[in-house]
Amino acid sequence: MQALNNQATPRYINKEDQVASSVAGIFAQQRSVLKQQLAKHSKTVFRGDQLSALSAATAAHILASSPDDVSSIEPKLQQLFAAYKEVYESANISKAERTQQFISKHGLVMSPDYCIHTIKDTRRVSGFIRAIDKAISTLLRCGQDKVFIAYPACGPFAPLLLPLLSYYRQQGITGKQLHITFIDLQPGAIKSLHKLMTEMQLQQFVQQMYCGDACDYNAPMLFDMVICEAMQHGFSREGHLAIAQHFANQLSMTGYFIPQQIDVHAMLTVAQKEYVEQWHSEGLDELAIKQKRAHIEDLRTELGIVLSLSASTLTCIDSRQVAQQSLITAGKLKLPELHEQPQKQILCLYTHITLFADEKLSMYDSGITHPLPDLSVCVNFIPKDPKPDDTLAQSGDTLSFFYSMSGLPGFIVTKSCHNE
Repeated sequence: MQALNNQATPRYINKEDQVASSVAGIFAQQRSVLKQQLAKHSKTVFRGDQLSALSAATAAHILASSPDDVSSIEPKLQQLFAAYKEVYESANISKAERTQQFISKHGLVMSPDYCIHTIKDTRRVSGFIRAIDKAISTLLRCGQDKVFIAYPACGPFAPLLLPLLSYYRQQGITGKQLHITFIDLQPGAIKSLHKLMTEMQLQQFVQQMYCGDACDYNAPMLFDMVICEAMQHGFSREGHLAIAQHFANQLSMTGYFIPQQIDVHAMLTVAQKEYVEQWHSEGLDELAIKQKRAHIEDLRTELGIVLSLSASTLTCIDSRQVAQQSLITAGKLKLPELHEQPQKQILCLYTHITLFADEKLSMYDSGITHPLPDLSVCVNFIPKDPKPDDTLAQSGDTLSFFYSMSGLPGFIVTKSCHNE
């Protein structure tokens, strides 16, 4: 009896209720479709000259702004993203071409649907645009008639250059001066870029659009500039190093590689403070937030640079095969005494990027400069759940850093033997 009493009482629905429910569902669906259509038609859709004007105005604003003027640049890049996205969605690109993501022999290849969001990384995009403009201006000012530019891994929006091209077109710079080769492995990215450049009448600047592996591309001439950004935080996962190394050998003696230099730093930090408490600012005024972040900075222990990349060093890097992996020997760093830090510290890697001249990206300026933790390295403590590949180190030990270029690229850290 108890079991029967616990059963839910059945609810009987008559035929009239079923019909009413069905009709209500149909009307609700129609209203939903209508609402979506109204929202779609209420958007400002930029096409042709309007899109080109918006793109040029965004570039002009960035060039006139300081690197710290994020609050005024961000909404303009958001608006440009929305406008470019309208064109991207109207292009003849299949769902598979928009969403495919895979690991190539050089690293992770992100989907075009993911890559379109790069343009919203305000400091990264605005910094690169200012840097590229300074480099191009320098080349043209030196009397160079033709400037050949390579942009491998350009993505569906080529966000580091496309707004500048619209701006240059307004300023009277033509395709007779700038000859650009766009390269991407994703067919969807190339189709999107072709559509955008056609809409904005920028085809005059195109030397070539190449759909294929950037590391297989060899130009019939040397480039005056290479724009390469295929990075994630901690200089991991994507194939930036392989692509940069390939194109450094195709750069003219007087050419510019953008970014000019990438320094990968290692540091020790307290994970709870760095990744959790730093971002909790509810109820705190600006001064209190600055004080808290200054305290977290004091808890960091900088170890040094493990890898430094520039046009000159890229051509000198040698890799070796270890267990069928392509491996680069990076730096060695000695662990200091950490008596002042009673809390466990984890190893993190982050990039400091010199784009061109005084244009730089520092820690936390962009998604690509956020510190990446390596939880397999344990300094002055033994983990509760140790793994076979954990690196257990103490103050005074020396850490050796290697960079794997196979599969998903990234750093491997070991403890140096005393006789090394």
